[in-house]
Amino acid sequence: MYIGIIGLGSMGQMLVKGFCKSGVVTPGQLVVFNRTREKAERLRREYPFAIASTAQEVCQRADIVFICTKPLDVLPLLKTLDLPAEMHLVSVAAGVTLADLEAVHAGPVSKVIPTVTSQELRGVSLYACGHRVTPALRSDLLRLLTALGNAEEVSEESIETATILTSSAPGLLAGILDAFARAAVRQSPELELDTARRMLAETLMGTALLLENERLDFHRLIERVATKGGITEEGLRVLDRTLPAAFDDLFAVTKAKHTLLKERLQQFSRNEKGDR
Repeated sequence: MYIGIIGLGSMGQMLVKGFCKSGVVTPGQLVVFNRTREKAERLRREYPFAIASTAQEVCQRADIVFICTKPLDVLPLLKTLDLPAEMHLVSVAAGVTLADLEAVHAGPVSKVIPTVTSQELRGVSLYACGHRVTPALRSDLLRLLTALGNAEEVSEESIETATILTSSAPGLLAGILDAFARAAVRQSPELELDTARRMLAETLMGTALLLENERLDFHRLIERVATKGGITEEGLRVLDRTLPAAFDDLFAVTKAKHTLLKERLQQFSRNEKGDR
């Protein structure tokens, strides 16, 4: 099986690195196109994949093609390509629906929302398959995604919310931890910010391992750490008062952003129909 990747942004590069690092495919099974060829050539020094001259070449050579361009570029690009009917088309772009993909490709289509942590073969890749995806094609896709970590099939109705928990979460968690570290330094200025950040990063990794290795859920871990009447219990009371509203706002803002993106994509489709 040959895997095509169009676009070497953060997600396209992650797929190359993750697939090769996991061993699910060899670099020789990858066909890659990026508008800036130099970027592909730099990455090829570590992973000797084939570089295509055009996006069309990728589609002709690969059995499954991951479109990793910016969301607003996906449909305009696809409309310029002659897509082989048997090719499995996979978009990693937010806002682009299965219906959008099926409108421009007569063959099987899927939607995947990966995460940058899959470069380390951990994390969750969300996916949804169109009705033309056969069990065999779904199995092939799942084999690729599970090599990168965990794969969760979700409905399109829930994928935007789930994206915040998986693909957006590394950045959001980093932002939360940075705010945590800065608050510590405000409390104790003699504590260096870089030291506080290192402490939290190591604690985050240890917490994740403890949850996994001990098979704990969040509540059981809280019970283990927060003794009755202790410091952690007091801290949790503060979070109970302040965090729910903050996270509600977070989901409201990101939902509005998704809605705006879909409206822009729909406007593009309407303009395309009007030009015919």
